[in-house]
Amino acid sequence: MRLALDLRDTGATSGDDALLARAVEADGLGLWGVVIGGPPGVECLRAARVAQETSDVGLIVWVDGTAEHPHTIAEELSVLDHLSARRVTAVIEGPLAVRDVVSELLAGHVVDDGVLTPPPAQTAMTVWASSAVAVADLTGDLEADRTVIDGHRDAGTSHLVVSWTGPLLPLARHLATRAVGPSFPQLVADMADRLP
Repeated sequence: MRLALDLRDTGATSGDDALLARAVEADGLGLWGVVIGGPPGVECLRAARVAQETSDVGLIVWVDGTAEHPHTIAEELSVLDHLSARRVTAVIEGPLAVRDVVSELLAGHVVDDGVLTPPPAQTAMTVWASSAVAVADLTGDLEADRTVIDGHRDAGTSHLVVSWTGPLLPLARHLATRAVGPSFPQLVADMADRLP
C-alpha cells in the first residue's frame, strides 16, 4: 500500500509556504506522495510550486470538478505533468461524468471534438474519483495509527491518504514503512528513533 500525506488544509490555515515546507520534507523523507488542493483554480498552481521544489514525491492534485470546464482541468493537469516530470495523479471531486471526460482527454481521446494539447508526459495518467480514495485521519498515537494502517493494508487498500499534523519523521519511519508490509521490522524504526 502507498501512503500519501494530505496537505489540502495546510495552505489554507498557515499559507502556501507551510504547504511547500511540508511537501519538501515529505520528498526528503521518501514519502510516496502529497495531496494538494485549494480553492478552485488554485490546486494546480500550488502543485506547480511544489513540483519546482521537489524531485521524487508524487503530486496528487485534488480538483473540484464543478469549478472549471473538464477541458480546462485536463489542460492544467497535463501542463503540470510536464513540469513535474510525470509525477501527477488527479483526484476529481464532483460528478463522475467530469472525471470520465478528464480521464479520456488525458488518455489522448477526442472528446466533444476537442483534443488535449499538450498531452500529458505520462502515457497514462491516473485519474481517481474522490469517492474512490481511501482517507484516514491519524492521531499521532503510533500504536493506534499502526492499527489504522494495518487495517487498510490488510483490507487491500492500494493507496491511502493520511492527515498528519506532527513531525513527518515518525510518519515516515513508523507508518509509511508499515504500509508497505507487516514484516517491516519495528525494532529498526524504534532504534532509528534513538539516533541523533
